[in-house]
Amino acid sequence: MAAPELTRRKILAGICGIGATGAVSGGGTYAFLTRRVDTGGQIQSGTVSINVDCSLCSVVDNTVSFAVDGIDRGESGRETLDITVGTNPARLWLRTDCPAVPDRLGDALRVRLGRDDETLASGSLSSVRRALRTGIRLDTDCTIPGEPIELHLDWELPGETADSVAGSGTALRFDLVAEQCRHTPEDAETVDVINPFATTPPCDEAETCQPCQDDRVASATFEYNGPTDLVELIRAGNGAGNGSGNGEVLTSQSLEAGDLFGATFHDPPDIRGGPDIEFVVDGQRVDTFHISCSQPFGPGLVITDGTYTLTVLSAVDAGGHTLCEVSSQ
Repeated sequence: MAAPELTRRKILAGICGIGATGAVSGGGTYAFLTRRVDTGGQIQSGTVSINVDCSLCSVVDNTVSFAVDGIDRGESGRETLDITVGTNPARLWLRTDCPAVPDRLGDALRVRLGRDDETLASGSLSSVRRALRTGIRLDTDCTIPGEPIELHLDWELPGETADSVAGSGTALRFDLVAEQCRHTPEDAETVDVINPFATTPPCDEAETCQPCQDDRVASATFEYNGPTDLVELIRAGNGAGNGSGNGEVLTSQSLEAGDLFGATFHDPPDIRGGPDIEFVVDGQRVDTFHISCSQPFGPGLVITDGTYTLTVLSAVDAGGHTLCEVSSQ
C-alpha cells in the first residue's frame, strides 16, 4: 500500500492522549499517558513512563484518537507512531475502542496496523477496532528504555467505494499501558504475564445481517483467484452482446490471486441500470451474476468457470443492510 504525504483532507490525525478507560487486570505496576508534552506525550508513575510521538499528535483527556475525515475514494496514506518507555524495561499493551454501529466509512476503509514487517491487525477499520478491543502486546520481549517501538497505520479507501461514503467521518481511539518487567521478568522460570486489558468487554457485534430479498445489491467486496490479468465487472447491456459485455464498466483493474476489490452497483437513492453483471477477464466473459435479489447473493457466493473465480466477502443492499452469508454456488 503506497504511503503518500498526508494532508488534512486525507486524514486528520488528532492523538488526544494515551490512557485507559475502565479497569485493567493484573498485579504489576502500570503507567498511562495522560498529558500533553510538545508533539508527544509522557507520564511518569514511580519509575515507569510511556512516550509517544507522531507527526500530527496531541495529548488530551485520556484518549488516543485518530479522527478520519475528508478522504476521497482511491486515496491512501500512512501514519507512524514512535512509542518508548523510560527508565525501566516494560511490556507495552494496546487496546482499541469499539466502532459505532453502523459506521459506513469504518466499514469501507481498509487499514493495516503493523510493527516493522509484522502485521498486528488488518481489514476494515471497524473489524480492526473489534479485533483489538481486548488488547494486544506490542513487544515480544521487555522493551528497552529509550528504544522506540514504531507502529504504522496504513489506510486506503478503495476507489469503488460509494459516493455517499466518501467524505464522511469516523475515528480510531486506543489506550496504551506499560507494565514494569521487574515484577515478572521475561527470563524467569515461571512467567505470569497478564494482559491488563483481558477483562475488557468485547464490542457489540456488527449490524445484524439480512438475506438478499425485496431489494437490490448496492455494493460488494470480492476476492479474486486466478491468473494475473485484467478483471472487469460490466453491467450487461441491452444488446446481443459479444461475450465481453457492452454496458457500463463498474470496475476494471489488473488483479492477481488473493487480491480484494470492491464494486458499487447502485448508489442509493440512485438506482440505475439492469440487474445482470458480467464478470470479464482479459476481454472475455467468464460468468454473469444477478444483483436484484431474485437470486441468492451475499458472502460466500462463488462465481467461477474453474479458472477464474470471484468470491463475495461482504455485500450491502440498497437499503443499507448488511447481507447474510449464502451457500457457495
